[in-house]
Amino acid sequence: MKQYLKLSFFNVALLCMTLFLATSCAEDSLNQVNTNQVSAPNFWQNENDARLAVNGMFHPIANTFFWGRIVHTGAMLRSDVFNIRPFGVNTTMSTFQGGPGTSRWATEPYQELYKSIFRANSILENVNEENVSSSSARNEILGQAYFMRAFDYWYLLHLYGNVPLVNKTPETDEELFPSQADPSAIYAQIEADLNQAASLLPDSWSDNDKGRPTSGSAIALLGKTQLYQQNWGGAVTTLNRITDGRYSLLPADRYEENFGVTNEFNEEEVFSLQYLGNANFAWGTDVAGVGNLGTYHIDYAPPTKSPDQSHFINSWVKDLFEANGETVRRNATLAYDYDGSVGYGNLPFLEDFAGDITVANNDGVEAIFTKKYAGLDLGTRDEVQFLGANVGNNWRIIRYADVLLMLAEAQNESGSQSAAISLINQVRARAQVDELSGGLDQAAVRQAIIDERVLELTGESHRFFDLVRWGLADDYLGANSLHGSNPKSLSGGVFQANKHELVWLPQSEIDANPNMTQNPGY
Repeated sequence: MKQYLKLSFFNVALLCMTLFLATSCAEDSLNQVNTNQVSAPNFWQNENDARLAVNGMFHPIANTFFWGRIVHTGAMLRSDVFNIRPFGVNTTMSTFQGGPGTSRWATEPYQELYKSIFRANSILENVNEENVSSSSARNEILGQAYFMRAFDYWYLLHLYGNVPLVNKTPETDEELFPSQADPSAIYAQIEADLNQAASLLPDSWSDNDKGRPTSGSAIALLGKTQLYQQNWGGAVTTLNRITDGRYSLLPADRYEENFGVTNEFNEEEVFSLQYLGNANFAWGTDVAGVGNLGTYHIDYAPPTKSPDQSHFINSWVKDLFEANGETVRRNATLAYDYDGSVGYGNLPFLEDFAGDITVANNDGVEAIFTKKYAGLDLGTRDEVQFLGANVGNNWRIIRYADVLLMLAEAQNESGSQSAAISLINQVRARAQVDELSGGLDQAAVRQAIIDERVLELTGESHRFFDLVRWGLADDYLGANSLHGSNPKSLSGGVFQANKHELVWLPQSEIDANPNMTQNPGY
């Protein structure tokens, strides 16, 4: 289904009325007619129109200004895994040194998420029996809109925390300047939308549509949402619904397929965002065929490959892999000097990473680098375009291994340690490492899950959210890090509790909307 990113919804109707920016529009500009676009009332004629709208709804989320790059540059690299090499205002969010008006990367993800919500709301308001007569087609269309609206709000909530809840196209002044909703209301909307999506979406799609969200995608995100609210029983019930055989773990010798371009849409993939490697580079434009490039490569490529300064992996991560006797997951996750370690184009690590090792030595850190989503599977350094234009790896948002570990956590917190250990051991058996022994108490299983999520999911954009929901962000990223050294030592940035759990709200939104207030600490 990678072709869906080649299509885009009609340019956002009410261009000057985009959420929270209405004050910049003059009355005359609202009366202009763009003869190159279809007006909203005339658009919703048939099923094809509705499916085009669905395709356009995905585009802001996959493009450069959200998952395609910017959310990684700022928010996702905040975790204790990454020691960021400072690069001016580009890196102040990821090093806890930024704030509104002086730093980058808060505005773009916020706007792209609400753009996608606007489009989802339009679909839910306009698709009906008259323009989409087939009930199965209508269910597919509406199910995707419910799923993506929930997905968008999930990331708004966990990135920004205090955000408006907009579940219809704004029409009045009051609706154009919404107040921030209590997080419990956002959670309730996410759960309601995911329950709707799970009931409407198919269990699978045909080849031409593979990659679209399925009922299993909705159930997995619903279980994750319940887990984040510590609704352990609900999460157990929900996540158990997709341990019915529809998903399975890839065997050890195919583990790296979870992150590469080979065998995408495999049996372990629950939901992913789609990317196409193109020869021509275009930066995040919201038009058909543009913005579906894996420019996240910039943030995960090593220092001498990235046009930014990149990062190193902190030594504690390598130490955990080695203490666990890892080879399968280590080889797919980390590049450093171990037996059989390779770089771009399958060249020996010490040869291919020679320049990066010099940078690490000069910076006074151990030479450990990211492998997932850094483009190492695509060819030599010269063959992988430095901005990621020809990087087309789909980003796996939820894998079945993650589902099993979330279910294990919910079981453990519900008091079922034996069930939790069994689930963890499924993941460990695939990784070809020793299984956990029975008889562990709840605290020991909890720590095992914390460690297992590092071993299984490092480099997949889960760790910072995990630390926050466990109440461990200050323990590992604060001034007295349990790692024994500052995970952000190259920049000197330090996590502050009751502030850095969230990023700041865009200052432009605060300025434009009198009903919004900035997040605490900023």
